[in-house]
Amino acid sequence: MYNYEWDSETGGYLLLPSKILGVAKEVRPVYFEELRFLGFDKKYNWQFPDSQLPLLWAETRRYFYKGELVGEAVGGGLFEKPELRNVKPNLVLEPVDVPLMLKKNESIMNGLIQRTLKTVYNTYLEYSKKVSMFYVAYSGGKDSIVMLDIVQRALPHDSFVVIFGDTTMEVSTTYEAVQKAKKRWSSLEWYTAKADFDAVESWNKIGFPARKLRWCCSVHKTAPSIAKLKEIYKAKYPNSNKPFKVMVFDGVRAEESDARATYSMVSDGNKHAVQYNCSPILEWGTCELFLYILQNDLLLNDLYRYGSYRVGCKLCPMASEWYECLLNHIVPSEVEPLLSIVSNSITKHFPNEEEKKKYLQTGGWKSRIGGKELIIGNNKITEIKTSEVVKLVIVESNYKWDKWMHAIGPLVQVSDDKYSIRYKDINVEFTVHTEGKATVLTMPALIRSPSSVRFMYLFKNALSKAAYCVNCKECAAECSFNALTITKDDIVFTNCRHCEACLDSPKGCIAARSLGITGGGSNMSAKNISRYQNFGFRQEWLELYFELLDDFWANDRMGKYMIIGFKTWLKEAGITDNNAITPLGEKLLELGSDSPVTWGVLFANLCYESPIVTWYVKKIEPDSTYSAEDLPILLGDEYSPTVKKNALSSLKETLRLSPIGWLLLQGDCETKGKTITSISRGRWYEADPLVILYTLYLFAEHMEGLYSFTLSDLLDDSEEREAMSPRLIFGVEADTLKPILQGLANDYSEYIQVDFNKGIMENIDLPAGKKGMKAIDVLKLI
Repeated sequence: MYNYEWDSETGGYLLLPSKILGVAKEVRPVYFEELRFLGFDKKYNWQFPDSQLPLLWAETRRYFYKGELVGEAVGGGLFEKPELRNVKPNLVLEPVDVPLMLKKNESIMNGLIQRTLKTVYNTYLEYSKKVSMFYVAYSGGKDSIVMLDIVQRALPHDSFVVIFGDTTMEVSTTYEAVQKAKKRWSSLEWYTAKADFDAVESWNKIGFPARKLRWCCSVHKTAPSIAKLKEIYKAKYPNSNKPFKVMVFDGVRAEESDARATYSMVSDGNKHAVQYNCSPILEWGTCELFLYILQNDLLLNDLYRYGSYRVGCKLCPMASEWYECLLNHIVPSEVEPLLSIVSNSITKHFPNEEEKKKYLQTGGWKSRIGGKELIIGNNKITEIKTSEVVKLVIVESNYKWDKWMHAIGPLVQVSDDKYSIRYKDINVEFTVHTEGKATVLTMPALIRSPSSVRFMYLFKNALSKAAYCVNCKECAAECSFNALTITKDDIVFTNCRHCEACLDSPKGCIAARSLGITGGGSNMSAKNISRYQNFGFRQEWLELYFELLDDFWANDRMGKYMIIGFKTWLKEAGITDNNAITPLGEKLLELGSDSPVTWGVLFANLCYESPIVTWYVKKIEPDSTYSAEDLPILLGDEYSPTVKKNALSSLKETLRLSPIGWLLLQGDCETKGKTITSISRGRWYEADPLVILYTLYLFAEHMEGLYSFTLSDLLDDSEEREAMSPRLIFGVEADTLKPILQGLANDYSEYIQVDFNKGIMENIDLPAGKKGMKAIDVLKLI
């Protein structure tokens, strides 16, 4: 990726000999369609021709004309257009002098192109005897069009095929781009790969995709492409019996993300076991990419002319708000069917339509991690385990329990209800019987060994696949030996070699991962909401505990019920366990009961472990005031008046008699005499950075060890999600949080690294967490 500078003579840019490492700013051409869509002409009297050439350039949504910043577009979403800011009015725009711009960049571009052509050719020579076929993955986007042109220049046209993966989620402009590409390169061998069912059917069967459940790419693009390639290969080489392996030339570029910046030019099985990936334009930036497109007069998907950075599906959990804004305003009828599925399949209830639209626009639907948020979500398999026996109970299974067992090893029916299956060096016998509508498999608990652990993983995955399988064929793409055939209504094994590839994924099945429900839900029950004997977490009692430690439990300064109540608070704060001080408690003892860090840490822990505190931070918005009469109403009708009164009494005393209320600003109590009349929840504007880092590690631990996430994912708090952001806990908004995180990354890079790139890619990485560090280890930094 070359650096660049603006060129006022051409209205374009000049590549510089210096290169950029890592993720860079993406530069893109701006056409009249985008300017008109945003309203630069009507709102600010810009004048420009309906030219096919670029008129100016943009770094994300900051617009530059001949090197001068002339406007910005901010915000926008599914239902709102962006706001224009810092716009220079009354501009008269001339198209970019493209021929002169190309001439000025000719030297650097020629060298880059020749190196890339050589990479493609040398890779072809090196792998020609290792793979069954070569192909170009064409998507209709800018990267794939450049990749296709490069490959067709470097290789003989009969040495590779072109596969367009039709996900049925493509925008109409993409289908138009595909047809134009076929016409331009008519001598190439073109194929379209498509799943047996369209996106509407799969979204309804599997549940809409999400950031952590991106099953759509595998089901609708990769698996059909691999299946199509197998079909082509079999037709060309019917007598071949060597393991199937292909090489794909793709348009992946390091500039697009930190993750892609770590990719190698050539990788083996980076995404699929049967595929090598070659990314010849990995080190190209958008500057070079658009110069190549203009230089070779390559067709450009019309969506780019409206301002899209990249072209994808009509509705995507990874899409930016800007992309969603463009599509839902330019082609709303194409977005509506998928958006309607999301809207109609979630379990979340909204007080009105506006709140539902807000949920959709802010991407609340993108954060689901299982079937809990789906109407069709369910648990079909339950494991009941003791030290001697393992029972697996299956309900509402799509296939008979044994459908996928053949992939593990030989299965033998010993008697009416007894079976035996062999896996490597172990042989396992189990019984199968029905109880009502359930099928129950019972086996002895196996002695722990590498083989038995692997067997149980595969066995449960095979049952999971039988229960949830919707014949999507995703796993068939992983079979190198063509031993697995999946039709619309059946699954057939032929000469299976038990390579385990079809079973070797979490839960064994994407439908199981998408629809299965994990976790228990709210901890707010009448049994535990009021368990503090009407007492709060008082600072003076924490001081006393730190003074007395084990002798605290027999102190005569507090009443019996005070000690009982405070025992619960201490445990939930993580300070004690079985009445003994914990390592965390020892660290907080060292810091003292006056330290903001002490109170920040224990409050963060209470947010997770205390039901009434959990309710408080999730239901009481910062910058809001509630009267004492409002709080019982907000608690709902699930609890008796007495339970609500006692729980709220403990909460209010905590806010009034500890720094949680007046130092962390989580509850300013207005009183009349000794009675609290109202509570105002604020924000901890001066949050201690290490407390924020502590909460990030807590967040990751409650997200099942997710130590890399985006800022958007972090702040995407919902009532259903157990993990909590610093915004939910302390009221710290993104604008306050980002500089804190940046400062932490500068000071403690071994614990946190961030990449806040143009507001588009806001990645947070907690490297120490991946090495086994926990939230408590953050306090070692003090």
